[in-house]
Amino acid sequence: MKVSVIGCGRWGTFLAWYLDRSGQEVTLYGRKGSKRMEALVQTRTNGVTTLPQSVGMTQDLGEALENDTLVISVGSQSLRGLLGEIRTKCPEKPLRLVLCMKGLETGTGKRLSTIVEEELPTARVAVWLGPGHVQEFTAGVPNCMVIDSADEALKEELITAFSSQLIRFYYGRDLIGNEIGG
Repeated sequence: MKVSVIGCGRWGTFLAWYLDRSGQEVTLYGRKGSKRMEALVQTRTNGVTTLPQSVGMTQDLGEALENDTLVISVGSQSLRGLLGEIRTKCPEKPLRLVLCMKGLETGTGKRLSTIVEEELPTARVAVWLGPGHVQEFTAGVPNCMVIDSADEALKEELITAFSSQLIRFYYGRDLIGNEIGG
């Protein structure tokens, strides 16, 4: 699967590392001017996670959108704006979006998957959640996580592609409960 991880913070960088390790073709995207992304481009590490050379990096959202699976790890209050940018750059492209963040939209109280449905109605959306610390994962400590979606086929695709010896994924059966309780 060709995956772009959107967000170069600690969790986003880990997700790029993990997805590469699980056999995906990965590109990590960070905004132009992001100090974190600039440091990653120069050193390939954030002090906790070191990215292998097989992980591509870009500060061009259009380049990141060339992949059809987007794993998103940005602040929840930034999601709607990001989705607007995505819609502007590729309004008709069918995308798989995997939300790897917590929270509700301030002001509307809406769940993040609901925001995706409003902003990108043709996108297939899933959430990836669970406990764990980047330091434990990169040290090889295995864990269990959940992928949930109203789209059963999407859930199956993602769990099959993303599962590894490091993370065992469970099929979520309560999207609202998983998003709220995440």
